[in-house]
Amino acid sequence: MAAEPGVRKPPVVPRDVADKLLTECLGRPMAWEWLRTLCDTIGGRVSGTESGRRAEELAADTLRRLGLERVRFDSFEVPVWQRGPLDAHITGSYGWRLTALAHGFSPAECNVTAPVIDGGYGMPEDYDRLGNLVQGAAVLCDEGAPQGKRTPHRTEKLAWAAAHGAAGLLLGGSAPGYLPRTGVCHPSGSPIPSIGLAHEDVSRLRRLLADGLRPIVHIEMHNSLSVGVARNVLADLPGAELRDEFVLAGAHLDSWDVSQGATDNGLGCAILVQAAAALAACGKTPRRTLRFVLWAAEETGLRGSKHYVAERQDELERIVAVMNFDMTGDPQGYWVPGRNGDHPLLMSLARDLAPLGMRSEISTQPSLHSDHQPFLLAGVPIVCLAGRLPDGGGGQYYHSSGDTFEKVSLPGLCRAACVAAHTLWALADAPEAPYKSMNRSDITAMLEQAGLADAVRAEEGTEP
Repeated sequence: MAAEPGVRKPPVVPRDVADKLLTECLGRPMAWEWLRTLCDTIGGRVSGTESGRRAEELAADTLRRLGLERVRFDSFEVPVWQRGPLDAHITGSYGWRLTALAHGFSPAECNVTAPVIDGGYGMPEDYDRLGNLVQGAAVLCDEGAPQGKRTPHRTEKLAWAAAHGAAGLLLGGSAPGYLPRTGVCHPSGSPIPSIGLAHEDVSRLRRLLADGLRPIVHIEMHNSLSVGVARNVLADLPGAELRDEFVLAGAHLDSWDVSQGATDNGLGCAILVQAAAALAACGKTPRRTLRFVLWAAEETGLRGSKHYVAERQDELERIVAVMNFDMTGDPQGYWVPGRNGDHPLLMSLARDLAPLGMRSEISTQPSLHSDHQPFLLAGVPIVCLAGRLPDGGGGQYYHSSGDTFEKVSLPGLCRAACVAAHTLWALADAPEAPYKSMNRSDITAMLEQAGLADAVRAEEGTEP
């Protein structure tokens, strides 16, 4: 029966619960100071290293203090790539030292001298255009994609460069201020050096190329590769009725070594911690269990979430939804990848949360390269917040030395945590699961339609 005109439907989250979540997230947030501690006393935290271990201990201690149950570690071995000295410079009379960072899993040792060629965006059509010029050259390309095309991950760009015989990959950063970016470029060990260049160096190189000159780059690097132990940090809030079913909230705890890892992804961790604190303090329990996971080794290949999915195949069908928080900005809507159709629960919840900036907009275009990916590829429903990082902050600094605590917005963090807490409660308390698991044929069709099949193959180390 339709509601009478002027009669508002009851809120998705009961008012007493919603009031408590609002108070905890907006009135007395604790995660802002927690994030500052993570950034200032630990900083960069590569999984499998001492700093990674310290971050895992901090996360576990915090979740215990919040009153969550079964706080535990899930340990697994990881390859640990650690950067060493890098010399990257342009030779000759007009040469200079490049401001650069090696990408993760670049070669342990290399000493390469090669001519620089402009590879545009480093897309397959760029290699078709360049033809034999790629052989033995260092390919300079942007990190984005032409308008209207999907932006490939750097693992894809490296795979295309190596497959065409390039001697190296020079991936230009888009952020001004001499802020080259790092990031994983290969699942185990790249066959050619791959480095991130400062935006200003890219512009200078392109001016020289436009003048008809052919700069020569020299790249020498010494990195190390070892084996370490990483730990996912797990904690539960048991459900009232359907305890064997659960909603999983995750955020990756690790970051690259060159920065504080504030936006990527201390912000996502703080959102999760604040939402968990609010839900633990609200005094009521939803039907299903809420599970919180701080993932290890996301930056080096989603290893923590992949480990979880591989070890818990029998559990996946009991996951009602996975929420992933990775560089999550001020919330504006929901992202439900591959789930075309109606979304009554989320639409109603977005209307309830409109004062926090939420709009009744649901995006469904799939994407990869964060910890939702292993669950998405297993058919588990994904429900994430679509948000916006502030201009001049967050997004432009990720994977660079500029990703520091002061780039994070306190109001944005608090609003995202509040929306997250409401959404987790709503998903866990829904009488019926709002989404069904996808089967293998549906997953394959989704990837093909979204143009993501090559991206999955590149990440696995097979030629696209």
